[in-house]
Amino acid sequence: MAQSAPDTVDFRLEAHRWEHRLLFVFTPTEAADQLRAQKDALAEQDAGFRDRDLLLITLTGAADGTVREGPGRDAQPLTNAAVTRLYDRFNVPSDAFRVVLVGKDGTEKRRDAEPVTGRSLFDTIDAMPMRQREMREENTGGE
Repeated sequence: MAQSAPDTVDFRLEAHRWEHRLLFVFTPTEAADQLRAQKDALAEQDAGFRDRDLLLITLTGAADGTVREGPGRDAQPLTNAAVTRLYDRFNVPSDAFRVVLVGKDGTEKRRDAEPVTGRSLFDTIDAMPMRQREMREENTGGE
């Protein structure tokens, strides 16, 4: 039986339900212009990712993928099986660029065919009822 490299992650959506929001960036190649634009748009957004419990998952050409806690954080490689499952789950062709946001409830909240800005992404998240509740709890937590 083939073993995964010890540092690979067999990423499963259900393991993150109610814990994390997930931003999937599907790209045909690591050199795609849209991927570079997406990375630039999310650069310096680590604090926003942390505040919103948002993980960044980048999937390349239905073969490679990484998960990280934010755009500038260390990436952990995904298993090939996890990459295949995610492409299938979100019905993304391996030659397409897509950005998919999944809420803590495990449902898709947003899908874009072009890179998204950090502000646009955070505005979408901040409008979600669960995020509204989190922000209220943060504001009253110190009392």
